[in-house]
Amino acid sequence: MDELCRDEGEESVRYPNAFARFLLDISISFQLSLVVVSALVSSFLLIFTPWISHNPIIYVVPIVLSAWLFRRSGLYLCTFSLLLIFWLFHSMVIGSLLPSSTDIISTIVSVLILFTLGLLVSAQREASDQADETQEQLELAGTEQRKLNEIKDQFLQNVNHELRTPLTAIYGYLELLLEHDDQLDQGMRTAFLQHAMQSCDELQLLVNNVLDTMGVEKQRQSLYIEQIVVRDILFEVLERFDPQSVRRHHISVEIPDYIVVLANAQYLRQVLRNLLSNAFKYAPAGTPITISAALDGMIVHPLHASPEICIRVKDAGPGIPPNEMSLLFGQFVRLRRDSSGSVRGSGLGLFLSKQFVEAMNGRIWVESEGIEGKGSTFCFTLPCVVHPKVDAQTSLADFEQFRSPLPINN
Repeated sequence: MDELCRDEGEESVRYPNAFARFLLDISISFQLSLVVVSALVSSFLLIFTPWISHNPIIYVVPIVLSAWLFRRSGLYLCTFSLLLIFWLFHSMVIGSLLPSSTDIISTIVSVLILFTLGLLVSAQREASDQADETQEQLELAGTEQRKLNEIKDQFLQNVNHELRTPLTAIYGYLELLLEHDDQLDQGMRTAFLQHAMQSCDELQLLVNNVLDTMGVEKQRQSLYIEQIVVRDILFEVLERFDPQSVRRHHISVEIPDYIVVLANAQYLRQVLRNLLSNAFKYAPAGTPITISAALDGMIVHPLHASPEICIRVKDAGPGIPPNEMSLLFGQFVRLRRDSSGSVRGSGLGLFLSKQFVEAMNGRIWVESEGIEGKGSTFCFTLPCVVHPKVDAQTSLADFEQFRSPLPINN
């Protein structure tokens, strides 16, 4: 019963305003026509209805409509136009351009009443517009809040899964060493410790990604940029990877020693680590992974004041579906096939890579046909140093240790 009364109360509030709201939804030409028709009807009544007093109050309907539909500007224009019509008609009736003192007083009172009523209606329209704007902002805020909640839930779900996996591995290997140490030979102990350290590396990468997500915006203002030899930084990154993961693929490096960029060393390492980590996870064993760097396009990019270097990481994995490519660099985004697959991921690596590259005045994108075996090429640009003051410390021969002894799958 209470709900029925509440519904009736809501309807009684809603439906009196329904026609007024409907007037705001019709086209501007329809609104103008409505005001003109009401003004003509009022003028007809003023001229051809003798029992109605010759008083401008007859124009209350067009005044109210113009104030509601066109706010104060419409009110001013309509009031001036109708008063001019009324004055001409009244002058024709009495045969004089100047009305009597009694007519002047009654006309002024009527005009004041009409104008006050119009101002009240105009104020009501403005209040209605503000209420609509506030409602839209509330709905937008609600939508954003729901998106944030979804992102938070996805983040907690991903991080929970990502934390459990390396922690479980670390605990398992340490437990084996603790309980069966006397039964294990030195090679087995070393293997267990290496696996535990690899899980620690995965855990550290995840924690760093989470912390970087929160701090990347603050660090942009004080980011230290220096001249960096791309080949040297790549060698450091590959050295820190699990050797077994690296040697499962045939690593090919095509970066001349003179390629030097302006970048932040920590950010560049993280970008390369994230891109290579994805390549190692998704590309089948024995397939090639090529890391190359060269001048991007023309000597000077139209959108940048200096030449750019394009660094590419190409694999022979499953590729990226074209319809999901635009979402790839979003926060906590994972492809549909990966969400239910065996490959783990937090959905932060590519998002952070984009933030890092853009913080260093670069761009990042992916090129892929989405065809199994043709893989993907992740590309990012950084400002080029034309006359570098640093020299390369590595040679292409240093990267031979990262080549797979397995045959390459074509």
